[in-house]
Amino acid sequence: MPKSTEVLPECTQLMDPGKLRPFLEAFTSRLLNLGHTRLTVSGYEASARHFGQWLQSTKIAITEIDDDVVRRFAQHRCRCPGSRQADRLSAKYVNRARRFIGFLVEYGAVTPSTHELPGVDLHEVQIVAFQTWLRRHRGISERTVRRHGRMVMRLLAGLVLIQSCTMPVSFGR
Repeated sequence: MPKSTEVLPECTQLMDPGKLRPFLEAFTSRLLNLGHTRLTVSGYEASARHFGQWLQSTKIAITEIDDDVVRRFAQHRCRCPGSRQADRLSAKYVNRARRFIGFLVEYGAVTPSTHELPGVDLHEVQIVAFQTWLRRHRGISERTVRRHGRMVMRLLAGLVLIQSCTMPVSFGR
């Protein structure tokens, strides 16, 4: 069964990302182009929509997003519309929102904070550029482009693991 690129309808009806909508659409497109499954993308989308909804309800402008705003989002007692009403948000859920905020920083919509946001993969831009090159110059199917993107991501993860496991060898005295 092929992966669907549709957004889960219940997610789009419950939370309104407001002014973050065009960024959210670009973010989900990027995740899909990187080869993430529909389920993974819908998880990131739900978290980003929730963050946008919360920004609207607290009347915080996009340009005001910083580490303190993210901390307040993570700690808010959620009574936002939809089925996610809880006293605390999970760390995984908040990290998904942080990754979206990293995307906003990369896009230039948010000023980078002094601390690097966790969960932002610095290689994603290069992988997307590689996939664009594959489409333009190799003429391969979208399925193959996504597969190549996933393969590069796995290779990078393996290389990072190998690099962290190697110990420098010293010779001499």
